[in-house]
Amino acid sequence: MKKNSFLTFLFACIPGAGQMYYGYMRRGLSMTLIFCLACMAGTLLPPLFLLAPVVWMYSFFDTYDLIRYMAAGSPKEDDYLWGDRMDWNVIRHMTPSAGKVVGWGLILIGVWVIWATWVAPLISELFYTLGLDYYIVNDFLRQVPTLLVAGALIWLGVRLLRRSKAPHGGDLPPYPGEHDSCDHPHED
Repeated sequence: MKKNSFLTFLFACIPGAGQMYYGYMRRGLSMTLIFCLACMAGTLLPPLFLLAPVVWMYSFFDTYDLIRYMAAGSPKEDDYLWGDRMDWNVIRHMTPSAGKVVGWGLILIGVWVIWATWVAPLISELFYTLGLDYYIVNDFLRQVPTLLVAGALIWLGVRLLRRSKAPHGGDLPPYPGEHDSCDHPHED
């Protein structure tokens, strides 16, 4: 059944709605849930709000990827992104160092909490007692965790880019309307 391309675009702009528009209810629901969790995590720790646009972009392009598979006659199964149940072994196989990433993430969150609740106020109070410029120091101390998290995200991104290899082979179906004029040079 052919769907309206304008409605497809509109629904693709809402995390999970594009998948649901094409009948992938489980996949759409899990995408919506992950997006909402990323937004909630961002309200608790503002740098984690960067996950929300990443999930949004993944959801947008996943909608068009599903369409590509459907057009090729081999639609993907409708399943939650984490499978029928949460299986940590699947995640471990997808990312071999997932345990390390989660571990370092928890350590960073713990250090951030200790910094924000104990160390930064103590240093601010010390500078205030010594009569030094309290506001400049306080502003700097509030920015240190954000800078550290941003640096860690950049470092992780660079490592992932170095480690990933571009897939070779044509086992994915072409995009709808795509022609192979690029494969054959024009003859004069």
